Amino acid sequence: MMVFPAMDLYEGEVVRLQRGDFKARTVYPVKIEETAAGFLEAGSSWIHLIDLQGADEGAPRHLHLIERIKEKGLKVQYGGGLRSEENIAAAFAAGADRIYIGSILVKDRFLADRLFDYYGDKVIPAVDIRDGETVISGWKEKGGIPPKALIERLRIIGFRLFLITAVHKDGTESGPDVELYRGLKADYPDIEIIAAGGVSSIDDLRVLKNAGLSGVVLGKTLYEGRISLSSALEEARL
Repeated sequence: MMVFPAMDLYEGEVVRLQRGDFKARTVYPVKIEETAAGFLEAGSSWIHLIDLQGADEGAPRHLHLIERIKEKGLKVQYGGGLRSEENIAAAFAAGADRIYIGSILVKDRFLADRLFDYYGDKVIPAVDIRDGETVISGWKEKGGIPPKALIERLRIIGFRLFLITAVHKDGTESGPDVELYRGLKADYPDIEIIAAGGVSSIDDLRVLKNAGLSGVVLGKTLYEGRISLSSALEEARL
């Protein structure tokens, strides 16, 4: 299982939301490039960038940081506000190694075919789930399609790696929604899942690994010292 240390960005600062609420925003007094360098030093090869401002406003706002972070030696997984083919192309042009998108895949069902044909597995479908429903546009709107129906549609196209966020767990450190992930793996054993939301302990990582997940995103729990990145990476490798 892979561990992706996350950096949530809003107006050039590292922040964290709780349950996707932009009004419940915590700012962490850390420097972006120094933090990225620390992730690399701890043993990570990837960073998961979340452009929260982009997700809130509907267009990416932190593409300029990708190159600066890549200079530290990390591969960048970027998402937030990528709601047009032009924005997606701009993210790759800025240096993103992979991007993850949700809203645009829900709103334009034909776009997924084009993106998969052109970018392949460099595009990760992001399925954000709250109260059993798909949510989009920075978690402010219902997607109008059940999560499993969306996954099945994208799976048929050829996508196999999915970022699944349990929004009701995001930023709460209350433990991941393990049953959600177990259910999805049981229904779709051929897909790989990166889990996000609620992880707060090494035990949580162990449970997700045993559930067959391919990756996990860690954010708040790193910044507040609940887990060290090095210990998380060690557990993931066992």
